[in-house]
Amino acid sequence: MPRILCVFLLFCTVAFARAQRIGVVLSGGGATALTHIGVLKALEENDIPVDYITGSSMGALVGALYASGISPAQMDSLFQTDRYQTMARGGVEPEYTYYFKQDPPDASMLTLGLNVDTALQMSLPTNLRSPVLIDYEQMQAFAGAAAAAHYDMDHLFIPFRCVASDITARKEVVFSKGNLALAVRASMSYPFYFKPIRINGHLMMDGGMYNNFPADVMYDAFLPDYIIGSNVAYNAPPPNEDDLMSQLKAIMTQPTNYVLPCDPGIIIEPRTQVSLFDFANAKQAIADGYASTMEHMDEILQAVHRRRSREDLARARREFLDRCPPVTFGDIRFDGVSARQALYCERLLNKHNEPISGEELKPRYFRLFADYNIGGLFPQATYVPARGNFNLDINVKRERALEVQFGGLVSSRPVNTGMLAARYLLFGRASSRIEGRAYLGKFYTSGQFRWRTDLSSRRPVYIEPCVTLNRWDYFSGFTSFFQEVRPSYIVHKEVWGGANAGMGMGNKGLLRVDAKYAQTRDNYYQNTSFTARDTADLTEFSLVTGGLVLERNSLNRKQQANSGELLQFQLRYIAGDENTTPGSQWTDRGRFTARRGWVVLKAHLDKYFLPKGIFKFGVLAEGVYSTQPFFQNYTATLLQTPVFQPTPETKTYFLEHYRAPQYLAGGLRSIVAVARNKFDLRMEGYVFQPYRTLEREGDNLTSQGTAISSRYFIGSGSLIYQSPLGPLWFNVSYIDGLRLPWVWSLNFGYAIFSQGARE
Repeated sequence: MPRILCVFLLFCTVAFARAQRIGVVLSGGGATALTHIGVLKALEENDIPVDYITGSSMGALVGALYASGISPAQMDSLFQTDRYQTMARGGVEPEYTYYFKQDPPDASMLTLGLNVDTALQMSLPTNLRSPVLIDYEQMQAFAGAAAAAHYDMDHLFIPFRCVASDITARKEVVFSKGNLALAVRASMSYPFYFKPIRINGHLMMDGGMYNNFPADVMYDAFLPDYIIGSNVAYNAPPPNEDDLMSQLKAIMTQPTNYVLPCDPGIIIEPRTQVSLFDFANAKQAIADGYASTMEHMDEILQAVHRRRSREDLARARREFLDRCPPVTFGDIRFDGVSARQALYCERLLNKHNEPISGEELKPRYFRLFADYNIGGLFPQATYVPARGNFNLDINVKRERALEVQFGGLVSSRPVNTGMLAARYLLFGRASSRIEGRAYLGKFYTSGQFRWRTDLSSRRPVYIEPCVTLNRWDYFSGFTSFFQEVRPSYIVHKEVWGGANAGMGMGNKGLLRVDAKYAQTRDNYYQNTSFTARDTADLTEFSLVTGGLVLERNSLNRKQQANSGELLQFQLRYIAGDENTTPGSQWTDRGRFTARRGWVVLKAHLDKYFLPKGIFKFGVLAEGVYSTQPFFQNYTATLLQTPVFQPTPETKTYFLEHYRAPQYLAGGLRSIVAVARNKFDLRMEGYVFQPYRTLEREGDNLTSQGTAISSRYFIGSGSLIYQSPLGPLWFNVSYIDGLRLPWVWSLNFGYAIFSQGARE
């Protein structure tokens, strides 16, 4: 008996001598779970210690940041930055968007990938947002802390656990060791939002699917004396026979027990109006979490008798962060690709194989991601103590070899156009694609074939042979959607073949040269008083052209942008032979031939200001100087002359009065962007000032007016909805010089055409 009593007394002594240990459990909940930051902030301000932390999904991210030595105040600032908002949207920061790799603007709205090796099996995307930025940022943010803890989560600044859902084995997985960034990424792979990841052959998805409030994990791993839970999640109601999403949720998830496994403890349930994907309201969510915690603070202070001062906490943080090695990479390796493909990737990222910091690597990393043969990248950093830096292993996901694209323009005006394209990707020591594209419509028809190859040279360079046919059919009148208009009064056709070559100039710049041989064939009438029995005039022009274009482009959209800028300078030489055959309206129908040659200089600026607010402001300026001679008649001259078309609507009209060999033009844009940039109310006004107008003489020859004697104006108002597929917009325009200057249209899609011979 005395021996048993001694053992009991010893147990009691140890139990009472042990300091009170506090565990914090953070639930999932998307943007709503940002309230956890406010909870942690309130605990710190009241000297409540946090000895252990567990989390699931978004709670895993907040918990991992805290466990890595990031304070709630730092998290508060981080989650309100533009960088974090870009991560939440699945985008790439504008300064790392690589213009050199972007496709030329086209009318595509939907892209589908096909697996060629499985009988053209079509695969639907598994995620709505690209995780590329958040994967890179998490790798860089957690690499140092994981190395300092020797990849044991018990030795982080705060011992930590997170859970993920193994959908291969259909079970919960608890991470206690290994790569911290990988564990957090697995835990927050919300279905259909972020792509799941594979760990040891098993596909991992959001931890909230099987355990959205890991209080049991906290109890089993750490056995704290008191648990503080922060919960913003709930179990979904039973599935409904008419609700597919509720059925999928019931199939994919398991109910979570939102209670503490034992007493004592408390669960805080922050009240907030921030919804699941409302990441733009991080500030409000954090404030709501703080307020809810302060409501329970008296109860917490009574239950938790141990305190940890903010000074002591800050000192411990500094000591842990001082042990974290700087994120520098000594060896970069690639998997998921062949040796030849890995060599291409290596030359883009670190051609000279020297140690490189995470910030230095970042622009190169996103240049690689921008390559059209790359479908995704996932980085993992592993510390090598002998070298004092990290290995970086990048899993490269290849883009599907075959893609099809659909798009076009549907309009209340008779300019409807459908677009279909197919692209086949080739990937080796160079990155290539073969592409065919067709536009079909009465107003515009086009066929294009091109083959682009990006070289793995020190400075990014591409070469692109191309063959294109374009046809524009300008009607004799413009009527409603259902009426057919015959005959046409101007039909402009061009066929050209040649090559483009480009060189990247930083992330936003491009230097492009081209050389082409082209033939244009224009059928037209000199006036509108013609019948279907009349034959049109015909001008054929066989030409060679070479051009040099220097541009910088950071516009956020390929049509109707509201932020960024486009600055472009162009020099072009054109030389060719004109052959004109007059139509039936001419008395003298003799064939006319002449040799033509001229130079064109063009400067274009499209710039937007105030990118962060609701109100945006933009300017457009354009200047052209051309030495173009007159062709045989007035209309033939117009068709070869540069034209000012500042809005999508003006690109669908033959603007006789906005063509001149030398002109200055420009205007202002005022935009109100609401509903997270989905709706734009856009007001625009432009002035076109030719140096000398082109004028028609009585015999349809061409002359020039008095210098700076005429000018023309364009006014435009649009309400635009940026749908997931493309823009839907209603427009009213005033186009000075048209027979009926006030025009309106309702449109869906893009008024964008294939590259012309002189572009």
